[in-house]
Amino acid sequence: MKKSNRNPAWYIFSICLVVYIFSVKGYLEIPDSFYSLETAQAIATQGHLQIPYSASYTSQGPGSRSYSKYGFGLVLYYLPVVAAVEAVVKGSGGGAALFDGFLLSFANIPFVILALLVFDKLLRRFEVPRVFAAICLLGLGLGTLAWRYACYGFSEGMQMGLLLLTVYALIRRTPRAIIAGGLAFAWLFLVKQVYVAYLPVLLVYLITRPEELRGRIRKTALFLFPLLLAGGFDLWLNFVRFGSPFESGYGNEASEFYPAQMWRTLPLLLGSLDKGLLIYCPILVLGFFGWRAFARQHRAEAALCCALIAENLLIAAAWHSWEGGWSWGPRLLVPAIPLWLLPAAFLYERWQSRKLRWAIATAVIVSAVTQIPGVLVSDREIHIIRQGLLTPSEQASAPSDYVAAWILLKHKLVDRNEIYRTSELRVPGDREVNLSQEPMFAGLNLWTERIAPFLKGSYVQWYPILGLLLAGYWAFQLIRSLRTAP
Repeated sequence: MKKSNRNPAWYIFSICLVVYIFSVKGYLEIPDSFYSLETAQAIATQGHLQIPYSASYTSQGPGSRSYSKYGFGLVLYYLPVVAAVEAVVKGSGGGAALFDGFLLSFANIPFVILALLVFDKLLRRFEVPRVFAAICLLGLGLGTLAWRYACYGFSEGMQMGLLLLTVYALIRRTPRAIIAGGLAFAWLFLVKQVYVAYLPVLLVYLITRPEELRGRIRKTALFLFPLLLAGGFDLWLNFVRFGSPFESGYGNEASEFYPAQMWRTLPLLLGSLDKGLLIYCPILVLGFFGWRAFARQHRAEAALCCALIAENLLIAAAWHSWEGGWSWGPRLLVPAIPLWLLPAAFLYERWQSRKLRWAIATAVIVSAVTQIPGVLVSDREIHIIRQGLLTPSEQASAPSDYVAAWILLKHKLVDRNEIYRTSELRVPGDREVNLSQEPMFAGLNLWTERIAPFLKGSYVQWYPILGLLLAGYWAFQLIRSLRTAP
């Protein structure tokens, strides 16, 4: 049998890409991104930023004009797609908007693939053996929330790619890398302004690297220049929309951080069945065992990653909406997930044994299976059942998000309808809970299921099987390449 000499990472990128493409939903699942889409449509078709008022999602400026309260970075990303669709489907009205939503449901995939590419570069820079590097890379791509958020309407997939690129650029420290990192961080700031709080940690690392003072000053300036431009643009944008450069659109909500609640929210963010990071991404537990070796070999880089993880965790825990609203898992912790996993790659130094490799491979498989209900079931359906269709007394006994997703997935595969019994949902009683009038919840939460009703007589709902076969072929090639890797 001919042995494969291709880098195992290539097969992992290919597997993740095809899995992500067939896991996309085909529509924008959440309201937040819809308002960024509306803003992009307003710019493309009417040349202004104003959109219709919506309580909790827009803010009013002078003259009672309404604007999206969300960061402008997502609008800038959506704008070329929207402009292209408007040019092609000009005059079709709602048809163009529908097509926009379908295309933009794929929008996070490039950034999560970017995160995988950068993660692989970090592992190679730290000289992690190819087998361990490949297993960790596959664990990140399919064994964490990176999978779900690659095909989600929230921008956390984008944030993950941009944050990891920023970290890698600072570690690489070449002028070209520093410029790329500065651009990534500037875009990250435009997506979510809270990232400005991460700047001191990044600057401390950059300034304290062993190098001549002139070189450190130059690299700091290169890194900060894109952020200064983005900051100036953001101040101007705030002034145009809200009459004040310091009004972001969030109003008083921007200051709603409550450190006193962290004693309660921190354990929930790490270990609860509703929002626990280690429940939704069990492979991250391996990262804890690698920190000692990571810090011993790369003390400054380990300190940088640790500081960013801690800051991300503390900011999320203190935020008034620490759970991330109606989302799957601990949404606000998703951007830092690669940093949680990175130390696991250093386990190769401590236990270079076949047993350890099998243990890590098993952890990847278990974590990948853990992601399945979140990918195939709409978490919005879970929230609507719990908060909209159950009585207060029933809500008290309703299962957690994670358990509920497995229940709904089993029902969809066996009964193929959206009529549940409260007993099936592990809620006392046996009354009917009917969601058959919600077409977006019918079947599995995949784009092939969404468009199948519009393509009667086609077999589009079976397309994911083709994707699985392709991913299976690449998985076979991956195994062959790992058998010959050092």
